[in-house]
Amino acid sequence: MLPLRQLWVILKKDILLELRTKEMILSMFIFVLLTMLVFDAAFMADKNDLTTFGGGLLWLAFIFMSFLGLNRSFVHEKDEGCFDGLLLSPIDRSIIYVAKMLGNLILISVVEAAAIPIFTIFFIRYPYYAHWDHLWPFVVGVVLGNFAIAGVGTFVATLAINTKRREQLLPILGFPLLYPVMGPIVIISGTMMGGKIGALAAKQVAGSMQILVAYDIVFFVAMAMIYDMVLGE
Repeated sequence: MLPLRQLWVILKKDILLELRTKEMILSMFIFVLLTMLVFDAAFMADKNDLTTFGGGLLWLAFIFMSFLGLNRSFVHEKDEGCFDGLLLSPIDRSIIYVAKMLGNLILISVVEAAAIPIFTIFFIRYPYYAHWDHLWPFVVGVVLGNFAIAGVGTFVATLAINTKRREQLLPILGFPLLYPVMGPIVIISGTMMGGKIGALAAKQVAGSMQILVAYDIVFFVAMAMIYDMVLGE
């Protein structure tokens, strides 16, 4: 039970710190709202139906928003010396990775839970909630996508924390690592927000979920195993 307790202590510390400052959540939420305003002006959402492009627009905003939040969370800990203190503690490095990743996953999901209804109201004509059987595939797709972003983002943010150009390094390394799942994430969200679907579309969604699950498992295990090496660098 000791590793679980260590994981819970780190996770609880990150969540409580964010609840006190709300710095990461507010910055991400404001960013995603501004991105929606840009989409509204660029595509004239009040005149055009953007349902076809909804999945792509949604995850474009979410990926940039997530990278912004992930970078700020690690920079704050590094500048305050909290991360160095964490490394000096007798904790397995993989536990640190899992705890930080889960904390980032929770915060990203909270922001998205507030942003998705706003996005669907203003940009999507036939959102996921118009068909209740679309709700669970949409939610599962969002969770799997967030797991991939949080896992990769936490790993790359740790890698970039000691570099001079850490703000640029996170998206430069993060986007290529996330590229294999960008298509499946967009397919799931876009299909579920596009009204009734046929057998072919349902098959594509099922295949996309399998890709996401495989990606999340492989990358999560691999990054947890080599996290100690990253911290050593």
